[in-house]
Amino acid sequence: MGHQHLGTLSRSRQWREVIELISGGANVEEVAAATSAAAEQQMLDASDDPAVKHAVWLLTQIPTAARKEDFAVELRKLGLRVSDRPTLLEVATAMNGAVDRYVAKKGGRTDVGEMAQLSVVESLNAIAGRALPDLFGAGAEKTKAALGGLGTVRQFAVLARDFFSRLTRRQLDYFLSRELSQHVGLNSRFRTVREHREFERALDLHCREASRIIKEFSGEWFSKHTYEGGITEAKAGNFAHVAFHKMREELRQRRSLHA
Repeated sequence: MGHQHLGTLSRSRQWREVIELISGGANVEEVAAATSAAAEQQMLDASDDPAVKHAVWLLTQIPTAARKEDFAVELRKLGLRVSDRPTLLEVATAMNGAVDRYVAKKGGRTDVGEMAQLSVVESLNAIAGRALPDLFGAGAEKTKAALGGLGTVRQFAVLARDFFSRLTRRQLDYFLSRELSQHVGLNSRFRTVREHREFERALDLHCREASRIIKEFSGEWFSKHTYEGGITEAKAGNFAHVAFHKMREELRQRRSLHA
């Protein structure tokens, strides 16, 4: 079992356009959309990645498990190795381990799978953590309540949006990080490291703003499929495919608005 890397874009016509946009001083919207277009196939194929599907599936199942009486037992049914009274940090760590074990069974790791794994753990901690006064001191009951609260239409939409925002940002950064660093210098796009960092912060904000499109449909999707037979990994993969497509289209449209 080997680690599969995302394909290179360095020789494609679309990637040459990205480089020209960066060196020519194009705005964040243009660079993000062009990168997304150049990496279109990789971004859409991500929905078929075992780690992506399993991460998204767990994201839908943990809030549902938290609404049942014996939270720890329900988590173990999902493959999470937790104590009888798990905290949020313990659940997040166990979720990470569950994805690891699942991927090992399915035949190896991929770059996009690792991005999804990091993003899903961060999102669960970040969104559920908002309901906890002390992330490190919150006990099992407060953790259960916080995670159970993510099982509503509104809150799952927030959770899904955060996840796809983080994952999209990581995908774009995968291709952009090395190229951007080559454009720092007195006669380059970014005259200082500070300007380079400001661009990256703007790119992060741009992905978060674009992810509003995910919030618009994910909550109702979650509610509908939860109560109509439950959410399977296949359904989670289909959801991810639609989400990636919507994010790519939103990035494209935002480029047109700011052109």
